[in-house]
Amino acid sequence: MKNALAIALVAGMTTAASAEVITSWVTFGQPGNQVSTPVGTQADNVTGIELTRGPGLNATAANNSFSSSGWTTDQAQDYYSFGFTVDSGFEVNLDTFWVGTRSSGTGPGFLGLYYSGDGFTGLLHTFVQDGTNFNNSIVDLSGLTGLTGTVEFRIAMLNDISANGGTVGAGGTFRVGDHFADGNFTEMRFEGTVIPAPGALALIGLGGLVAGRRRR
Repeated sequence: MKNALAIALVAGMTTAASAEVITSWVTFGQPGNQVSTPVGTQADNVTGIELTRGPGLNATAANNSFSSSGWTTDQAQDYYSFGFTVDSGFEVNLDTFWVGTRSSGTGPGFLGLYYSGDGFTGLLHTFVQDGTNFNNSIVDLSGLTGLTGTVEFRIAMLNDISANGGTVGAGGTFRVGDHFADGNFTEMRFEGTVIPAPGALALIGLGGLVAGRRRR
């Protein structure tokens, strides 16, 4: 009976959770060539990880963004890194990733989003940069559930085709920043839910039931 009630408690809290900002990054007012981009909003029981460059990239100026040149297909060196750490006893179910991206003409035309859960091997999303146009993306990440501990995401170049259809140049740039649509700016962010890990919640439920019996 106690086990059944604990399981019901876990299920009830899981379904009651609503989407929120898990972590966001502040690019507005940044020069583009900053060493790292600070975390903005953080959900309870989550600590955001600053947006940084891989060691193969060079910082470049571009207002209200995080920008780099030196892009190659060496994904071990050339990437943007960001993510979050989930407190012990909790887990994150992701929903979406919001971001605005832009390349220079000789910057990367095709980039991929990866995460540490599979060693950065599985492609979660492809960003297609069309010339120097802004590309505003809301990426569906609803397949990433039960995330615990430290979770790192990376954006890396997929091939050497540039945004203008030629070859990526050494001075070609790629930047990330706010998502912009219908006159609204939305900080680069993950949205989803933070819930107690089922095992931890079951223990809490059982503990509460035992305490309740003692009070009678």
